[in-house]
Amino acid sequence: MKKLFTYLPVLVFLTILIFIENSPLKAFLSIGVISLMIVAKYKRSKIKQEEIEYDDRINANISKWSLRFMFFANLLLIFVLIFFNQMLLNTLYLEFVVAYLLFTLFIPFYIIPTIIKRY
Repeated sequence: MKKLFTYLPVLVFLTILIFIENSPLKAFLSIGVISLMIVAKYKRSKIKQEEIEYDDRINANISKWSLRFMFFANLLLIFVLIFFNQMLLNTLYLEFVVAYLLFTLFIPFYIIPTIIKRY
């Protein structure tokens, strides 16, 4: 189950990337995703070797801060979409939305747990 949550954001992002037309952003994001998958796999194998056990407070903090970040990130995305709709600006690019969704998936699943486990 832990592996599913580790690679779920990456699989979702790769699925979204299939629908983007060829652009330099697609190649850049693909390279970034592949490198993040490799780093995540390496870190997970290193943690398994050390067999670090975290108590329930740390796991609760990871869940709490990840959910808070996702809430505020999605709220910000809703405000941006409403702003572009109200201003009648049809210049919201799909690459921007995909990059934003990428960051909102990677930060709660990779960066927040790393920060909380270290401190």
